[in-house]
Amino acid sequence: MKKALFILLSIFLLCGCSSKKETITLSHTVTLKFFYIETCSECKAFKTNVIPELEETFGDSIIIEQYDLDDKDTQEVYDEVIDSLLDFDESYYGLGPAYALEGYFFKLGYTSGDEDYLIEDIQKAVNDEELSDELSGLRFTYQ
Repeated sequence: MKKALFILLSIFLLCGCSSKKETITLSHTVTLKFFYIETCSECKAFKTNVIPELEETFGDSIIIEQYDLDDKDTQEVYDEVIDSLLDFDESYYGLGPAYALEGYFFKLGYTSGDEDYLIEDIQKAVNDEELSDELSGLRFTYQ
């Protein structure tokens, strides 16, 4: 009896640990532009932790474009985003990591654990809801 109970509990634990996140389909496809500096540890952490999670969570509903801020070809794309923002503080120009959910918001910086807040904010932005306060620091909106 104890052996059967142990096996049954083990199966429940294993099933709970192997559950995969459910894919969230947004009402329309959005583009996230990620601006990074190759030597930046926060940028590397964003690439490693956040991008795969966003791809897994949103699937084909999100397009992620990556731009190296040290590459002169990025300048035009970056300037276009910055020029589209409301009240951008120019003292932050060129700093990374930064990401822009095209047409919704631009966020400078990354802290480990921000992934869940970003996922929530992407959903809220697409649904025209108020964004969370958690990522409000150094977040700028489009005009």
